[in-house]
Amino acid sequence: MTDPIPAPPVPAPAVSTGFELIPLDCPSCGAPLAAQATDVVFYCTACRSGYRYEASAPRGLAPVEVAFVASPHKAAEGYLPFWLLPAHVEIVHRDASSGAFSGLLHFFLGSDGDEAGSGDGHFVLPAFPVPIAEAVELALRYTREFPQLDQLLGERLTGGVFAPADAEKLAHYVLILSEVRKSDTLKDLDYRLTSGAARLLGVPWVTAGGRRVDAVFGLAMGELQ
Repeated sequence: MTDPIPAPPVPAPAVSTGFELIPLDCPSCGAPLAAQATDVVFYCTACRSGYRYEASAPRGLAPVEVAFVASPHKAAEGYLPFWLLPAHVEIVHRDASSGAFSGLLHFFLGSDGDEAGSGDGHFVLPAFPVPIAEAVELALRYTREFPQLDQLLGERLTGGVFAPADAEKLAHYVLILSEVRKSDTLKDLDYRLTSGAARLLGVPWVTAGGRRVDAVFGLAMGELQ
């Protein structure tokens, strides 16, 4: 009597993880996008198009306008991403020992002001990881003294881990901090900040004193990577 032939193994059912791998290619020209592991903003050096991560957008990439800051003195060693965030600032009520605005409120309102007013302008805010003290100084200087822009460049623009929503949070922080730094005593401030569509901005950096600094004002931009 012969042994029965065993039945062939039944293949295990396919398991769906709910994830889909999508190549990180430029939606405009198909070229691969340079990126680091945690990036949420991307720039195509081939066709010079910008994108930000947006879950609801096709392939998760929504287009964003891009500009570069001109490097005035010497060739840049690289560029880091900032958010150029248009904003409308309205002061509902302000109570301080001095009535004059001298922080970013002065920049947005265009006058010394006293207790109320409104105005439009742009915040310039780092989109890459940097110590908060350096982020504040970069935001204050670039917001107040916006530099000359250059043509779109075929340079890498990686390291952008903060989305426009994160930039708006930093804008609130920098706005308030610029007021509390003043010599007078701020007792109360009620304001509204309304932001528009953010643009991606490439800021040039160089090495100075063994550190990475911006090529326009010479401000620290974090440790060399």
